[in-house]
Amino acid sequence: MFRRIEFISQAAVWNGYDGRTSAAPDFARYNLIYGWNASGKTTLSRVFGLLNGPTVSRLPADAHVRVSVGKEVLDSRKEQDRGRIPVSIFNRDFIDANLQQTDYTQAPALFIVGEDNIRLSNRIASLSRRRDRVAEMYRSVQTKQAEASASREKAATDLARDCGTMLGVRDFRAPNLKGIQRRLTAPADHLLDAATLQAMVNQARDQSEFAFISNLPVVVHPLPPGVDDIAGLLKETPRQNTIKRLADDPALSDWVRTGLRFHEHSTTCAFCGNDAAQALEAYANHFSDEYRRQHAAITAAIGRLEQPRQVHTFPHEKEWVPDVRPKIQAALNRLATWEAQEIELRASWVGLLRKKLANMETAFAVEAVEDRVPELTAILAELHQAKDDHNRTCDELAARRQGAAEKVKEHFAARFLLDPGAAEAIAFLSQVEEELGRIKAVGQKITAQTAAANAELQRSSVAASQINGLLKRLLGPRISVEQAKDNRIQFIREGQPAANMSDGERTAISLAYFLVSLGQNGQRLEDLVVFVDDPICSLDANHIYDVAYLLITSLKACRQLFISTHNSEFFNTIKQDWHERGKLKKEHAAYLVHREGDGASQLIELPGHLAKFRSDYHHVFYCLRQFQTSSSQEVDAYLSCPNLLRRFLEMYLGFRRPTPKGYLTKLDVLFDDEVERGAVARYVDEGSHSASTLRLLEFSDFPAMSRGMVERVMRALERVDPDHYSVLVAETT
Repeated sequence: MFRRIEFISQAAVWNGYDGRTSAAPDFARYNLIYGWNASGKTTLSRVFGLLNGPTVSRLPADAHVRVSVGKEVLDSRKEQDRGRIPVSIFNRDFIDANLQQTDYTQAPALFIVGEDNIRLSNRIASLSRRRDRVAEMYRSVQTKQAEASASREKAATDLARDCGTMLGVRDFRAPNLKGIQRRLTAPADHLLDAATLQAMVNQARDQSEFAFISNLPVVVHPLPPGVDDIAGLLKETPRQNTIKRLADDPALSDWVRTGLRFHEHSTTCAFCGNDAAQALEAYANHFSDEYRRQHAAITAAIGRLEQPRQVHTFPHEKEWVPDVRPKIQAALNRLATWEAQEIELRASWVGLLRKKLANMETAFAVEAVEDRVPELTAILAELHQAKDDHNRTCDELAARRQGAAEKVKEHFAARFLLDPGAAEAIAFLSQVEEELGRIKAVGQKITAQTAAANAELQRSSVAASQINGLLKRLLGPRISVEQAKDNRIQFIREGQPAANMSDGERTAISLAYFLVSLGQNGQRLEDLVVFVDDPICSLDANHIYDVAYLLITSLKACRQLFISTHNSEFFNTIKQDWHERGKLKKEHAAYLVHREGDGASQLIELPGHLAKFRSDYHHVFYCLRQFQTSSSQEVDAYLSCPNLLRRFLEMYLGFRRPTPKGYLTKLDVLFDDEVERGAVARYVDEGSHSASTLRLLEFSDFPAMSRGMVERVMRALERVDPDHYSVLVAETT
């Protein structure tokens, strides 16, 4: 049996209903639900219908309900939960779905077993029980499968999370991991040791960005003079008539040689003005043309040797990709060493040349030096190769990162298959899948056998006679049922299709059709949950009691029964039968569907005054007293007050002055003052006919006015009819 509605979602006025926080008691085997029109009773019956198999529902497509059954909770969104407990529902939807809506004269045929076919009935019942056992086995195996799958899913989720954490990505989930796992043909080949795994992770997470290096600084080869040029200059000695004093004093020799340029066109001393022809001739012999030429060559060579080599700036170490950094650093170190040696060599040559200038007549020797150009050429080639390697790596970097990440993911996917317990879990899931297949095949066989039995049963249905028996009880002999040729049943009046039926007749035949349909195709009433919504719609008072006792007796054996109604007489008739010694019998419960204004519907335990009395009159009086003593300032809390006050005045004044005139003409029973009658009439009439709260907001203080109007009526009733008032107060307190 259904124990409690746990939660309802997206089901119109029941959206958001939470039975876990509701004060309503758990359902009993027999349940009576009372509520006024538009309180949500029919919608509640549709909510119960969500637990059947796939059916057309007038609820939104995403409506769903969760209902507890014992310690289990059935969810209408789960295919395995729908139909587990068959629910048969009588409401307006049933009438529209089964009775021909154009004139309500036809309905689908029902196939009910008669005495001659009791064997088929037993066969169908046996198959039904066997089907239930197979379904239970299927659910049990499904539960094991779900538990094993959940364990595997958790393993996949944990591994995917660890993998994503290592790689620093958020969008790697269990489905991604399992997708990789499915394409691994040899999982063991994809497992990585700790060091390799860390290296792959580092490579995958390397977020460094490197730019292409287009050109390196140009490093030129050493310019002349070379070692051979230096050797020639040091070895050559110029021919001259040496002046010993100048030869012994190089500084003096340079001073004299420099001064000769002032006497190129004169023999007069530029310093003292005396004749210097003889001295100039001696100096010219000392500084011969050959001397001067060699001196100039040595001086020029020194100038070239002392010119600093260009300083080259190469890209910083961090601008090179990590794999190239060692190569580029080694090449730059060799280049620096070569440059230092080149500077040192040239400095030694400059020293020798300066010695030569000081002693031009002396020949000097220079050590032989190996050609340094090939070494520089090789260093420059290494630098350019490193540049090319860097640029190629930049092209490959994204692919290498992706490849490293894939290897890490494949490692974790392989673990999903090879970690301890994985093989056993996979084998178990495979075994469970095979078992489910076998159970499903058995279920299909049972379904086929049931269909065959039903086909045989259809040939000898006694449904028409059963419906006729109920119709005779409800409507007398004026409408009957017969089997039509097109595999339907037809409603007949005086030998003709019963067209133009009244609302009451349609209600009666649809209810009779429903009650008989509960037993079609071998269904057992003991297996059904039955929900009957407002079965006396449009029936007169004489039929109310017939329908009430028909339902009580016909549905007594069902698994669980829900009856909902807005009719107080019908409600009280059922309630009275279900009461014993002033309280509901065992396995019986009663509820009130309550809805404040345009709010959501709520299911609550039947209030004491409704449980105690047979009259709706007491309930209305009780609600008005609640308004009278309320301290709420919310407009929504008083929206139903005008309507309730109107109903109370109609009932009370109709009793006090039983004429066909409206209650407004009878207000003088309670109020002598015409102004007071007008105020009450305006509040009740306009408030009870308001289409929205906007109309009510025309009153400056609607909550206070509502309390005041109820207070006026109560005081007037107490004054005019004190005994009646005091009894009502006592009985509803």
